[in-house]
Amino acid sequence: MMMNKSLVLLVLSVVSPSASFVTNNAAWSIRRSVVTSSSSAEWTGDVVSNTPDGQIRGCSITPDSEDSTLFTISIDGVEADLGKFSEAIYKKITSDAKQQSFQGFRPGTIPPHLQPTYRAFAMDECAREATLEAMEQNNIRPFQDARENLEFSSVSIPPPAKKAKKKKGGRKKKGQNSAMAQPAEVVEEPQWLLFDGMKEALDAGWKPGQSFSFVVKGAKGQKLRDESSVAGAKAIGSPIAQSI
Repeated sequence: MMMNKSLVLLVLSVVSPSASFVTNNAAWSIRRSVVTSSSSAEWTGDVVSNTPDGQIRGCSITPDSEDSTLFTISIDGVEADLGKFSEAIYKKITSDAKQQSFQGFRPGTIPPHLQPTYRAFAMDECAREATLEAMEQNNIRPFQDARENLEFSSVSIPPPAKKAKKKKGGRKKKGQNSAMAQPAEVVEEPQWLLFDGMKEALDAGWKPGQSFSFVVKGAKGQKLRDESSVAGAKAIGSPIAQSI
C-alpha cells in the first residue's frame, strides 16, 4: 500500500510544527531524526539489529533480469527489528499530536478516528526507510523518485495472541499416581498471516510495535561498485546529484 500525499499531509498537519518532517520528494530520514529522540533506553535507534559487519539482517535483493536499475527486495521484519522501529515512529508522531488542540477533545487527547491513520503512517514509513537502508547497505543508490514509488506486497504479520485457556481442576481418583508421566504437549509454531498489501494487514489488526515482513518490487536505483560511492550519496535525479 502506498500512502497518498493527502494522507501524509493529514498526519503532518496535526503534529508539532517543530517536528523534523518534510513533505517534498526528498527522502524523509525518520530513522535518523525521529528515533534518535526516542526515550527507549534499550534501543539504539537503528533500523536493523546490530551485526558485526553493520549490514541489515533478513534482507534479500534480487536484480531484474531485463532492467539493471530495478530490484526486488524482501525484508524479514523480525531479523531487521522493524517492531521497535515502527513503535518509535508511532510514539514520535502521536507525542507531537498530543501537543495540539483538537476541537471537542481535552488537551493531550488524540481523536480516536485519527488512530488508524497514525498506525498506517507508522507502518508505511517504517517499510520505506527500511527499504532505502537495505539499498544503501547493498551499494544501490536509489533514484530520486524511488522512495515514493515503492510498491509493497506479500505483507505478513504475526497472528493475534491467543488467550490462555484455564485448566479445569478435577478430583483425583483413588490410587491414581500423581507422579505418573503426562504426555508432553506439542506446541505448534504460530503461522504468520499473509496479505496482499498493508491495508489488509492493518485491517487484520497490525499495530506499531509488532514486526512485519514484506516484499518490494520495482525498487529503482543504480548499483555502485563500492561502498564509498553510496555513503552520503544523494538520490539520482536530485539537483546535487545532477551537478556531479
